[in-house]
Amino acid sequence: MSMETVAARIYGAIKEQIIDGRYPPGGRITEQQVAAEFNTSRTPVREAMRQLVADGFARFKPNSGTVVREWSFEEMRQIFEVRVFIESEIAGHAATRITPEELAELTRIQDEIELNGPDIGTENTARIGRLNREFHRIVAEASHNERLVSMLASAIEVPIVQQTFRQYTTKRLARSFGHHRELLDAFAAHDSAWAKSVMSSHIHSAKQTLLGEKQHGHA
Repeated sequence: MSMETVAARIYGAIKEQIIDGRYPPGGRITEQQVAAEFNTSRTPVREAMRQLVADGFARFKPNSGTVVREWSFEEMRQIFEVRVFIESEIAGHAATRITPEELAELTRIQDEIELNGPDIGTENTARIGRLNREFHRIVAEASHNERLVSMLASAIEVPIVQQTFRQYTTKRLARSFGHHRELLDAFAAHDSAWAKSVMSSHIHSAKQTLLGEKQHGHA
């Protein structure tokens, strides 16, 4: 296996761990630790780290080394604003273009998301977070609009999206499930305006979950 391939594999794995929250914001990622985990030399690890910094998942700090990027309140607010705009448009396109196969796949994923009900335990929210990213990815693909899809990819890979699930109450998680179910109904009805409206509510609700309490300090 070439060094580039090893570096790409390490990059992908560490990125997933950052998104999942296994490397928390501000947490250190050491070359030694990663090299030991992947049983490899430090050269591909260094390359993977450089890529993580270049793509905005980590930052290099003198005396600390590579640390997981921390997001300011304003950056998080802007990310959610971008998501509301892009994902509402995507949902509108998807409502008119979704195939029966894509709708069936979304329904299957949502069934899996709700498997344990609104259990807010760490293990279940991490599981839901991964499935939720898959749900939103398929909605994006169903829009058959490549430009919107590529714009969204960078917005939903941001680790703060995953953090939202760790802050859900049972009631908020149940509401998120309801949004997804209503979105599926809007897709089945091929109603673009309905789908856009539901997706907008869904993202605003997630934004409130993550930023609501912090918002009062930034009024």
